[in-house]
Amino acid sequence: MNVQQAGTGSGRNVQPSLIRAAVITAAVFALAGFAKPSLAQQWSLTPSISQKGFYDDNLLLNPSRKLSTFGSVTTPILKVQRTSPTSTVELTAQFPYSAYFGHSNLNAADQLVDLNANDALSERSTIAFTGDFQHDTTLRSEQDVNDQFLAKEIRFTRFDASPSWTYLLGPIDQVTLSGSYSDVNYATAGKTDYRYYGPQIAYQHQLDELSAITGSLQFNRFEPNDPFNTRTNVYGGLVGYSYKPSERLSVSGSVGMSYNVTTSNIASEDDSLGYRLKFDLNYMMSDQTRLIVSLSHDSEPSGDGRQITRNRGRVGFKYSLNELTTLGLDSNYSDNEDYFGLQNNTNSSSQKLSRYFSVGPSVSFQITEDLSLVAQYQYRHKIFQSSGGSATSNAAFLLLRYDLPTLNWGGL
Repeated sequence: MNVQQAGTGSGRNVQPSLIRAAVITAAVFALAGFAKPSLAQQWSLTPSISQKGFYDDNLLLNPSRKLSTFGSVTTPILKVQRTSPTSTVELTAQFPYSAYFGHSNLNAADQLVDLNANDALSERSTIAFTGDFQHDTTLRSEQDVNDQFLAKEIRFTRFDASPSWTYLLGPIDQVTLSGSYSDVNYATAGKTDYRYYGPQIAYQHQLDELSAITGSLQFNRFEPNDPFNTRTNVYGGLVGYSYKPSERLSVSGSVGMSYNVTTSNIASEDDSLGYRLKFDLNYMMSDQTRLIVSLSHDSEPSGDGRQITRNRGRVGFKYSLNELTTLGLDSNYSDNEDYFGLQNNTNSSSQKLSRYFSVGPSVSFQITEDLSLVAQYQYRHKIFQSSGGSATSNAAFLLLRYDLPTLNWGGL
């Protein structure tokens, strides 16, 4: 079978990624299931299915080609979980099928798989693994949402893996060694496939019961699949502080620097220095109201074949009217502008500076214990500052989800 012809890559066959995903998944299950065979394990299987109907007046979010359409997304979901006194493994698989009325060329059957596993080797030592596999399109995903206006949908395949080991140095100190690997393949010559990987070491010191200081050092290598053999080494560090005065409130923030070194066959070595920023707030304002805020400024890989400085922000709000009805508001913002002008090589003059914003109020109803209904409106806006071009989209969704009975069984 030629995977590339199936629409999963533009210049590189993705079979190695699929093999890596299968091997790592099997290894994690083997580790979690057989590392301590004497311990009893509990298994559960939770199936569900969701049906979403929607209308979008500018599906591609394009200023000139405004494609308006009705559509539906049918998504079977399977969640398998295994727990023991010392470990947990959770695998969630989704298989969305998207149909666009009057535009059958956009129809797609996608696959989304997430794996989370952890195992306590001792009272001080814990290993963990997170990974995901996405076979999706830009119609449903915000992959590289900043980089360009899209004249058509783009299929892509993404594989991520991140193992880690955490060791408690003492009652108030811990260190974590981790690694990350990402492999992204686009089904078009207009985007550049890439790999992004590297190690990280993080340290946490508990100041008291409510607060802690953190620090981390990391190295990442960005390898776009271009004919110029472009490579970027990214050296970064963060120093942060976290505060959790109660179960209702947690706040964390960190600042640091990023140093990028880029080489290629057609240009001399280029380097740049930039800053990094992360902030997270989770505040349960009352028994009915929750607020979530996250902000970041960092250098990230992109399908344009280079590192891009990106600013991201998200604000989520939920309010429970009663036990069955919840109001929500979710907004996202991102741009690729380096406000301090430090990372000149990543956001070059050829890069079109852009801004993206979306906001979506919603209301959800828990009809029965197993059946829920969500109605949502979403507004999206995207603008390129250099050209003055902009695009907006208005969309409405109606999602019905049914959770089938959970199957439980025990074993070793």
